[in-house]
Amino acid sequence: MKISKIILENFKAFAGLHEFDTNKPVVCLVGENNTGKTTVFKAIDFLKSGVLRDKTVDDYKNAYNKDKHVAVTIEIEGNLEQSIENFSETKYLPYVVNDDGTQRITLKRTSEEYSVQQGNKSVDINVKKITVYNSVTEQFENPTGFDKAINTLFEVISIWSDMDASELTDFGSTKTLGKLLKDVCNNFETSNNWNSFLDAHNVAFTTGEDSLLKQSQNLVNDIQKSLGEFYGEATVSFDFKPPEPSSFVKLGDIIVNDGIETNISEKGSGMQRAFALAVMKVYADFLVKHPSNVELKKPLFFFIDEPEISLHPKAQMTLIKSIITISEHQQVFLTTHSPFLLKHFANNDICTYMTKRNAHSVKATHIESMRTFSFSPTLAEINYFTYEICSTDFHNELYGYISAIASKYNSKDFDNWVDSEHHVSKDKSWIKDCGNGNTNQNNLTLMSYIRHSIHHPENTHNPAYTEEEIELSTKKMVSIINTVAFQTLLNTYNSRAIA
Repeated sequence: MKISKIILENFKAFAGLHEFDTNKPVVCLVGENNTGKTTVFKAIDFLKSGVLRDKTVDDYKNAYNKDKHVAVTIEIEGNLEQSIENFSETKYLPYVVNDDGTQRITLKRTSEEYSVQQGNKSVDINVKKITVYNSVTEQFENPTGFDKAINTLFEVISIWSDMDASELTDFGSTKTLGKLLKDVCNNFETSNNWNSFLDAHNVAFTTGEDSLLKQSQNLVNDIQKSLGEFYGEATVSFDFKPPEPSSFVKLGDIIVNDGIETNISEKGSGMQRAFALAVMKVYADFLVKHPSNVELKKPLFFFIDEPEISLHPKAQMTLIKSIITISEHQQVFLTTHSPFLLKHFANNDICTYMTKRNAHSVKATHIESMRTFSFSPTLAEINYFTYEICSTDFHNELYGYISAIASKYNSKDFDNWVDSEHHVSKDKSWIKDCGNGNTNQNNLTLMSYIRHSIHHPENTHNPAYTEEEIELSTKKMVSIINTVAFQTLLNTYNSRAIA
């Protein structure tokens, strides 16, 4: 099950309409601070829960467009009919659209107020109600009980950079820890300890001399007598049945001793976050061990804000493996500043958006590909495409790659080739130090000039290249690699390598 599309309308930093295609197992949002990465996560919260108690609708609107409504829409794709039949009410099945074998449901919450005709009645739509698209009537509707049904249809687990761990420490049967404990509870119900508890419970509450049932008998008699006065003859009794083990589990607490023994909720955000990631790691292992567990088929979406915070590289690798495992079963959304993390996700199963701030809004741009080389992605390549950082490392990688594929192994041949095939002029003058105070001068392309400057820092005869020049040179080499002519050369090169 995947959230295949997110549409934001005038939501917080995103002025106007913004659409995210997110139909991938892992979705990454990258960009500088305060460019709206976490805002996308907040939008999902708004869709599910509406306006929080300490907020107003205006708190969710773009600061420069308070006079316009705010809305969040998502499309969910997957085996929705089975999920509804397993976890919700079948009356919502008509809202599932079947499109060439793809099952899709579209949900929306908006501050716009209007009425729609649903069957024989008019229903008012406002920000307090979540709506679902009806493809027959071609309108968003709010069927009876749908707001509650959404919370049973799919779950969202959020791990924030400054998080409160309450979501991950909840022992409820629909929560992550509750699911992990379910097998334990099933085994516990057949144990001698549980049977002994049931016997003790029976004595304490029902059959014992001082049982609660016997001590409350006078109260029962009084209620029965009064009931007879109001209604007529009837009998009343109290029945103190033992609870299910899960009832006790929900009352559980998590105590952590890191030198000071306290409830996890009283620890700092760093410990709470570490605990949340640890639970997520165990959940990933659980998915591997129990791939057919029906409880795992309920749609569950993970939203993890900057998972790399305070983690050393080995811990990041553990986290990456866990996220990859989870993404085979559940969709994962990430915000990150880490090229190291992106390097391990940059494949066909990831969708990456780069967020940037403009004057009165932020904008998210889908990064189409980080597959410049046959050995992609490199850290320098990721930095270029996701953070717009031009580096000497990426420039060297591009230059060396083009040289190898085109079989132009010295700068003269390289420059002649890019000049004739890609119209790159040799308009930079390079002074070569020949020793003994002798120099000679050659005309080079900007690419070769920068390459020489990087490889020969001891040569002080030439002006340093500028940031604008390395950006221009890098951009040009990327464009050369993306040409049909170069891709044809690449195919020939690969064929020779295979042969």
